[in-house]
Amino acid sequence: MTRIKICGLTREEDAVFAADRGADFLGFIFIPTSPRHVEPERAAAIAAAVRDRRENAPKLVGVFRDSSNDYIREVASLVGLDLVQLHGTETDEDLRELGLPAIKTVRVGAALPDTTAHPSAEWLLFDTYDERREGGTGRRFDWSLLAVYSRSKPFFLAGGLNPENVGAAISLVRPDAVDVASGVESEPGIKDHEKIERLIERVKR
Repeated sequence: MTRIKICGLTREEDAVFAADRGADFLGFIFIPTSPRHVEPERAAAIAAAVRDRRENAPKLVGVFRDSSNDYIREVASLVGLDLVQLHGTETDEDLRELGLPAIKTVRVGAALPDTTAHPSAEWLLFDTYDERREGGTGRRFDWSLLAVYSRSKPFFLAGGLNPENVGAAISLVRPDAVDVASGVESEPGIKDHEKIERLIERVKR
């Protein structure tokens, strides 16, 4: 079964809804320039609300870009993150020194970049390359490029996914998990519950 990450959460009601509907991962973005940025204290309160309601709560993921390892560890401890997602130019040495379970983002343009550069990552996440924006583009890349990926690590598929195309994406790519932010929103950081419900229903189907 393909797992589901709902990312870019900023509101308790959205996180609780996604968890109640069966999301496997909830993502919080700690990148100040992102329109889905959330303060760590706010994320900690949302995380507590989710965990108070459920014994088997979704895994909590914090998204960072070129932050110091000290800052990442501090936020991870405050929020209770299960995984950190590194979305910048972090090296494998950075991941080893960080010492936390990590997802490393690989940004895909016209070709698939090196997928072996981060052996210390637990997961890879393939997202759309955009020279102006790092993530959150709402655009898909050519999924067929992943045909050559060796599947040496489990991976998330991201970039332009929504309830209408997620079924085709899973059929073609067979990702271990899908990562969706803008595809289930009414505006950046504000989730559309009906879209979340449709997306999760279609993935599980």
